Amino acid sequence: MSTTTQATDTVLSVSNLTVCFAGAPANVVDGVSFSVQRGKTLAIVGESGCGKSVTSMALMGLLPDTAKIAARTSALLDEALLGMPDERLLDVRGNRMAMIFQEPMTSLNPVFTIGEQIAESVIRHQGLSAKDARQRALQMLEKVRVPDAAQRLDAYPHELSGGMRQRAMIAMALANDPALIIADEPTTALDVTIQAQILSLIANLQAETGTAMILITHDLGVVAEVADDVMVMYAGRVVESGSVKTLFDDPQHPYTIGLMGSMPSIGPREGRLATINGRVPTPAQMPTGCRFAGRCPFVIQACREARPPLLELSPGHFAACIRAPLEQHTGASA
Repeated sequence: MSTTTQATDTVLSVSNLTVCFAGAPANVVDGVSFSVQRGKTLAIVGESGCGKSVTSMALMGLLPDTAKIAARTSALLDEALLGMPDERLLDVRGNRMAMIFQEPMTSLNPVFTIGEQIAESVIRHQGLSAKDARQRALQMLEKVRVPDAAQRLDAYPHELSGGMRQRAMIAMALANDPALIIADEPTTALDVTIQAQILSLIANLQAETGTAMILITHDLGVVAEVADDVMVMYAGRVVESGSVKTLFDDPQHPYTIGLMGSMPSIGPREGRLATINGRVPTPAQMPTGCRFAGRCPFVIQACREARPPLLELSPGHFAACIRAPLEQHTGASA
């Protein structure tokens, strides 16, 4: 990350965020708190169904009306996000905060060219003329290293490869110099080589602009490469958080340990990769105590009876496990 940015500046601060859908007996996001600093990347990690994307969609105002959202605080720079009037949210979304979606083919409009879609955002938020907006779109495609950018400007999404479409999405997200970018599994649909290029591109652009980023992923390899801090979620709750180095060197929640143990590695390996048996509970099946208790290899009766608090085990390192601190384990399975 760039050393020229003031990394201590808080761009986004969220405290006690909860999300519940109509008819669901339990919160799908339950008391989540975190902050993101200027020029830094917070990775939100967990399996499908753990609440990662719902958290980001709640902050972006993209959840349906059936979602009930509440938070003690949810501030983007100097503005509260939750409860923001719709007109103001339209001004903020795509401008002060932007999102890179998982699959650009379903996020880009197939009947408009790439240049038109980038220019539309610039015209909406910066009030540029159509000519100047087109020039800005060209500059952004060049910045994200799209080859033959002038020609690609008039291409439709289906005429680009997956990697080029993702670059176009990044160009659109950065076109208005947002303070915060939310990247939701931005490399899932790409092959390994293109994935590495996109991650490097995002990191370089972030270093240049000082933009804060939330990276939503299930891939711990990606986390190790680009993130500064990590928040591990399970069944809508934060189970562990800290710096990347801390979590990789000393994971202290059984779920985090299980995720680490299931990571493939380069070189010889003895036996099969570890797995975490079972699956994330649905909102209708949420247990009373620790939501990971039914899959945990270290579970005791007390785990099933009360929600474990998120305790600070060392400076900046938090874990929600009544048995923490745990000894270092690898390959834990339930």
